[in-house]
Amino acid sequence: MKMRKLFAGIAAAATLLGGMALSAASAQADGSGTVVTSKVNFTFTAQDAKQLTNRKLDAYKIADYVQYGTGSNATYGVQTADGVDRGTLKAALESATGKTVSETGDLMAWALAEGVLSVDNSADGAWNNSASRKFVESLKTTTDKLGTAEEVDLGAAANGTSATVTLPAGLYLFVDADYSVGTNGAATPSIAILVGSGNVKDGVLNPLTEATVAIKNQTTAVTKKVNGEDVITASVGQKVTYTITSKVPQNTQYYSDYGYTYTDTPSAGQTVDFDSLKVTVGDKSLNKGTDYTVAQNKNGTFTVTISSIQKQTAGALITVTYAAKVTEAGASGSKAVTNAVVLSDNGAEATDSTTITNSGFSFTKTDAQGNPLAGATFTIRVPGVDGSFTATSDKTGTVTFKGLADGTYEVNETTVPNGFQQSLKAKFNVIIENGEVKFRGTDVWGLAPKESSDKYQVKNVKNVTQLPLTGAAGTTLFTVVALLVAGAGVPSHSSRASACADTRSIAETISEKNEISGHSRKPSVDARFSCLFVPFHTF
Repeated sequence: MKMRKLFAGIAAAATLLGGMALSAASAQADGSGTVVTSKVNFTFTAQDAKQLTNRKLDAYKIADYVQYGTGSNATYGVQTADGVDRGTLKAALESATGKTVSETGDLMAWALAEGVLSVDNSADGAWNNSASRKFVESLKTTTDKLGTAEEVDLGAAANGTSATVTLPAGLYLFVDADYSVGTNGAATPSIAILVGSGNVKDGVLNPLTEATVAIKNQTTAVTKKVNGEDVITASVGQKVTYTITSKVPQNTQYYSDYGYTYTDTPSAGQTVDFDSLKVTVGDKSLNKGTDYTVAQNKNGTFTVTISSIQKQTAGALITVTYAAKVTEAGASGSKAVTNAVVLSDNGAEATDSTTITNSGFSFTKTDAQGNPLAGATFTIRVPGVDGSFTATSDKTGTVTFKGLADGTYEVNETTVPNGFQQSLKAKFNVIIENGEVKFRGTDVWGLAPKESSDKYQVKNVKNVTQLPLTGAAGTTLFTVVALLVAGAGVPSHSSRASACADTRSIAETISEKNEISGHSRKPSVDARFSCLFVPFHTF
């Protein structure tokens, strides 16, 4: 009964060892037994297949199972495996437990019998700083005293989220073969794990039962957003905010040095405001220089290193924010600005990126006959950008605005070429939606078409008689006259007479055009006296 109780107690403790399925063994080790050499399966499970990718472990056998007797009378015990240095093992046990270990007897049999390696029964017990974890971490630093390791290739044996390897029955310390350099890429190195084969049922040990354990590493993930989105549109000159998030790893405390860095790669189309960069963990702001550092690299990237990562609460959300300004350098094309970040988590890597799109529009400036005009200037107001955007027609008459976010823009002509009527200026709207441009003419003079076209032309005229004054245009004659008079500042009788002459000419022109187009509408007042009336009558 005493042996059965011991087995059960050891089994209970072993089940808690870092989430393992460790079996039991007897405290006897008098050398009269036979070491069990039969091989059994050790299965490592993961939540994500990436945890097993390229993962190799060094297996150090810490304890053997020993058979006493044969047949139905067979019993089993545990003893420290050959090759394990007694002094190293004793020091690790005492350091982890705070207890004095007997100078005689088998050390592993004593440890299991005393229950000193039992741990917290929570789901994340393996991550806690328990006696078992301290014991394992202590042994990990002295593997040269634990005999010869057998390398197991979990990556090669992996089938989805599990990998099964075969080893002689016993109790093993599994140490990540890439523990110090982290070459897995997608997942962090695994912390050391103590795993044993076998189980105890009804007080009877079966040392050949398969062992199953969850590998103790983590996939690395990072998220990056710009203004809270993956893709946005933004105009040249507009400020945007980038947000990078990840979580504090569970296993930082088990390494003497744990590297945790973000390397950000802004494109040529933006300027980063480094004074705006902030780092928080949970709701706590970190201090630059002590908790984290920022280094601007020669290749245009910059690196944020969380130097205090081992002091942060495991699982807490890390947030890095900074502002940037979209610049002229990235104003052309539909994907002008890209921004990628690479998180290096103790050798493992994860990446994410954002995209800022912008576009533009062009139209042609012509005279009344459709000939291109140079020197006409237009302006638009851009939301989120100080000042206005200005563009001037070139010798081909082309006017181009670029680097614009999706939205609606009012285009106003501000400068009319020399020799053309200065008081008559075009005004119209442009709508950009998903990079597609639509023109919507709005000016009352008819200088800008009402609807979009492939070749959108905006006119200038030398005199009011060149205006496209049809009935459909709804042109306000006396407003024209008022502008002419106001623009000329005519105080004299002769100037008034000239204005009246212009008015009569325009009225006659309108009447002729209306007759040609089938409109019978005529001026509401005699053109000879139209200049005497308040200029609000329409034709």
